[in-house]
Order: sequence, then C-alpha cells, then structure tokens
Amino acid sequence: MSFQVKSQRLESNGRPVTYIESPNRGGNLRPLYLIMHYTAGGSAEGAISWFKDPRAKASAHLVIGRDGEVTQMVPFNRVAWHAGRSSWNELEGMNSYAIGIELANAGKLRKNEQGDWVNWASNKVPPAEVTVATHKDETTPAGWQLYTSEQLEAALGVAMALHEAYRFLDILGHEDVSPRRKVDPGPAFPMISFKSKVLGRQ
Repeated sequence: MSFQVKSQRLESNGRPVTYIESPNRGGNLRPLYLIMHYTAGGSAEGAISWFKDPRAKASAHLVIGRDGEVTQMVPFNRVAWHAGRSSWNELEGMNSYAIGIELANAGKLRKNEQGDWVNWASNKVPPAEVTVATHKDETTPAGWQLYTSEQLEAALGVAMALHEAYRFLDILGHEDVSPRRKVDPGPAFPMISFKSKVLGRQ
C-alpha cells in the first residue's frame, strides 16, 4: 500500500483515506515531530467515536486500526489534541509541534483474579496477543498487547509519507514527551527499527 500527503490530507494509492473530522483541534501546526500513541482501547472505531465527541477534548491526526485501516481526523496543518502536558528539548506543549498517530491497541495489561489479561477497562486480551516486558521508565514487568503486522506495516507506510512531506526532526513516543505520565506506545512497539526505517538511520 502506497501513501502520499496532498493538501494536508493523507492519500492511499492516489485516493484520500477515510476522513472523519474531529471538533477537538486547535490552530496552525508546525510539524517538527511525529508522536506515536496507543488508544488503550480495543478498536479503532471506539477511538474515532471518542475523538468525534467534543467532551473528549482529545484527538489525533490519524487512527490506525488493527487491520491496518487508516482514518484521518485532523488536517496535518492543524493542531490535534493528542499529547497533553508535554515537552521535548526546549519545546513545551508538543501538540503545537507534532503530528499524532493513534494505534488501536489495549496497551498496558494486568492479570485479573481469573488469570486473564485485561486492560484498564477490564476488557480481556487473548494470551496469544500479549507480550510481557518492562517499560523503559518502570521496574516491574507488565503485559502489553502486541501490534498486528498489518497495523505496523500501515504505520510505517504512513510515517514514511509524512516524513517525506514534513521532514521530521525525530519520531517520539507519548512516553518520551510525557514521561511517567504516559507509557504509550510501550515496549511492544518496535520504536528503534521503526525510526530507522522512516528516518533512514540504518
């Protein structure tokens, strides 16, 4: 699948990806960085529905489902509300400087009394979709839902198209710009190889 950026919108194979506008957005964006997130919920549909709600006071430029389906919610030249309280180097408030991608993923998991892996909302995640790892900012192992190959492939293609259009200084996780407050996209996301492929640092 081939992605391109045209007029602040994402296209796939020459056609615009699904666009569902979020009301939760701000003014002009200076896209210096790309920030990767997980939704902490199971489906892209749930995240899209939440980002459409003005009460959410949250949004992202793109949501990528577990099947690799990409939905755009905010134009790339407008601020989306994905990073919250955040900073990087000398910059404060990374929403003004970063495009945000949300990946549908249950995120950090724990075991319930029955021994099932569950997320913060107590939704079960099958054991085959779980890896156990220690987050770089933590000392205790936890479960993390794995990203699907379709999702990672789509995220890589999208990130490459965005980098070609905006020449990012770096790709960051929410955990990097809001350390100890946020842990996404977490240790299940292959950030080192992802950055290398997108930014060419091989």
